[in-house]
Amino acid sequence: MNTLHLAAAAACVFLPALTAAQSTSNNDAAAPEEIVVLGRSVTTTATRVEVDREMLVDTARVLKDIPGANLNSNGLITGIAQYRGMYGDRIAVDIDETGIVSGGPNAMDTPLSYLSPMLTEELVVDRGIASVSRAPESIGGYIGTRLARGDFGGDEFGITGTLGTRYSSNGDVSTSVGRLTFANASHRVSMLAELDNGSSIDTPEGEIRPSELHRERYDLSYGYSSSASEVLLYAGRLDTEDAGTPALPMDIRYIKTDLVGLQWSRSLTETLSMEARYAYNDVEHLMDNFGLRQAPPAMQQRQNLAEGKGTQFGIALLYDLDLFDLRVGLDGVLAEHGATITNPNMAMFRVSNFNDVERDVLGAYLEVNAQRDNSQLELGLSYKSISTNAGTVDAMGMPEPMLTNLMTLADRFNTSDRSQDYGRMDAVFKYRYRRSERTEWTFELGSKTRAPSYQELYLWLPLEATGGLADGRNYIGDMNLVPERANEVVVGFSHDAGRFSVSPQLFYRDVNNYIQGVPSTNMLANMVSTMMSGSAPLMYANVEAKLWGGDMAWQYSLAERWSLDGIVSYVRGERTDLDDNLYRLAPLNGSIGLSYAADAWRIKPEVVIYAKQDRVSQYNSEQATAGYEVVNLAFFWEPSEALRFEARLDNLFDETYQDHLVGINRAGGSDIPFGQRLYGAERTMSIGVIASF
Repeated sequence: MNTLHLAAAAACVFLPALTAAQSTSNNDAAAPEEIVVLGRSVTTTATRVEVDREMLVDTARVLKDIPGANLNSNGLITGIAQYRGMYGDRIAVDIDETGIVSGGPNAMDTPLSYLSPMLTEELVVDRGIASVSRAPESIGGYIGTRLARGDFGGDEFGITGTLGTRYSSNGDVSTSVGRLTFANASHRVSMLAELDNGSSIDTPEGEIRPSELHRERYDLSYGYSSSASEVLLYAGRLDTEDAGTPALPMDIRYIKTDLVGLQWSRSLTETLSMEARYAYNDVEHLMDNFGLRQAPPAMQQRQNLAEGKGTQFGIALLYDLDLFDLRVGLDGVLAEHGATITNPNMAMFRVSNFNDVERDVLGAYLEVNAQRDNSQLELGLSYKSISTNAGTVDAMGMPEPMLTNLMTLADRFNTSDRSQDYGRMDAVFKYRYRRSERTEWTFELGSKTRAPSYQELYLWLPLEATGGLADGRNYIGDMNLVPERANEVVVGFSHDAGRFSVSPQLFYRDVNNYIQGVPSTNMLANMVSTMMSGSAPLMYANVEAKLWGGDMAWQYSLAERWSLDGIVSYVRGERTDLDDNLYRLAPLNGSIGLSYAADAWRIKPEVVIYAKQDRVSQYNSEQATAGYEVVNLAFFWEPSEALRFEARLDNLFDETYQDHLVGINRAGGSDIPFGQRLYGAERTMSIGVIASF
């Protein structure tokens, strides 16, 4: 780490403490409830971001600005949420209070890819342990998002809307958005549309190929609001075409998803109310290894047609009692998956990757919240029943001896008992204590579980269909897996000292039966994988692990219009049953921004710092990365409430760097060598204009 690395990292860590000491005596300002910086706010319980103000194309990238959060990136719009070392389906991601059933076995259509940034009103990350009422499975955290559908109006119907466009010089990435809302005080009809386009991204080391994208997102909704009831009914469509995912063995040729949903709430009495939600989505997803990237020989060309569909629902009764509030509810996710691999040059070639897979989660929970003058208590208990099953599989069209080996693996799978059932209890305790007008403490304890994913159970032949793991290794599943259980403790506080505010948290999480890859003991699968890729596969297994660390947000008011702000995040993860680190965890990182806010315009330069990451996973053959720092500059001008101009310059000094959470290049024909970690984008200028009426 060079001098600038050390200076920047030291500033991230020590500047908050120094400024706190300087400003503690300043008692002029009232204590705010949250740290607010240009559309972002942080409290002891949540971090909230107005995503439509972030100049992004992948909504998941906003997680980099949230303490404790980050993303595993396998392409321009395939950001997989990470929070305090957990990622993928360990984290519950909701859109308008319901989740998404992914269509692809490699998480190309991650939940946040269904949210184009300019249509997303806000993204909220629960800090600490997710409440049991948030989602049936949320062992690693909870992220809630909401589309920007406009507001209800006055007594008479009126029309409001938004038109906007953004352009980024690197890759000619463009985004155009439109919203039209017809509303009065009780009824609201909204129409949303967004179009994203882009070509290959340039880095200081050359062009990443393939990294183009094309995405269209549409949404039509009706809302009703009265003194006693609220209703939201919506239908949407996502069309993604020809989007590169260079860290995966295939690219997106298309993802076609239909979405519908309903939310309803009603006050039944003065003390009793009911809430209900329902969502359904149906995905068809085609991917291949020859259309966008350099094509392999004809015999090695593959395409995979995957399908996913599912229902998500929840219903809850809320009792407002004298001493506490009580929430009692039922929720669930009913999902189906399938995927078939073919070769367009060989009509007989066919591999049933996943067939008639079902994964159903049904849960019941009870949650108590008690509020006093200076404290708040939450107790939550839930029980989940998870059942999974899979149909028979087959393979054909390969030369011998590969065909015989695959058919033997298929026969073993088909004759096994593929039906799995799990029942688990979760428990969460949270306590918030306001010690003074300016200081609030939070203490959390939780024991939460996650049952194995369908890939971890039913991947019957060695493949890289691993939910976006992107370590370049083949894997096989294991139907003997048991659920993970994370026992976690979180301690944090928020303090306002007048001109200075800070909100740090520490956490420790012990994970029993953590699921990850270990060397396979299946000799036939090892032989098949070695013939296909040159190396033996990993097999999903239960191991023991722990994660710990801390994160914080802070802000310091230098003068009336000048302020400093920043975040710091650190997570450490390792196996406890042997000497190894957990895979793909972010290193120590942070940012420092200097903001100037005039009446109509704002400017903010920032420094983003990442330390080296050499605590890497041996079993995943993970590559270490060096530390780096990147300087960005953002500018906003709002000449009126109806018009906003934006400009942003990323990587101002054209730094050559590799983000540890960005995947390894798997695509031939790129300027980035095959097997090398992808580089960050070179200096990039972005501009935008948003008009509202």
